[in-house]
Amino acid sequence: MSDLDVKHFLDVYRNRMKMQEAGITQPTDEVKKITRDIVEKLSAMPIDELIEIMDNSLVDSKGNVVAALPTTPKD
Repeated sequence: MSDLDVKHFLDVYRNRMKMQEAGITQPTDEVKKITRDIVEKLSAMPIDELIEIMDNSLVDSKGNVVAALPTTPKD
């Protein structure tokens, strides 16, 4: 997979937020809040900064956790 940057993840999470607001998807309120928080944080970052997914978190190029991704519990 090629390098993924802020623009990629911002596009993904903006689309998710739009679907949630339109009622196309109906996640829990907690997931909606996490989605809004991720969009807000990514919007403040340089668009070309690389982002990695590590341990269910979005991590910037300096190793700082941008956001923890929601996970579903395993039975």
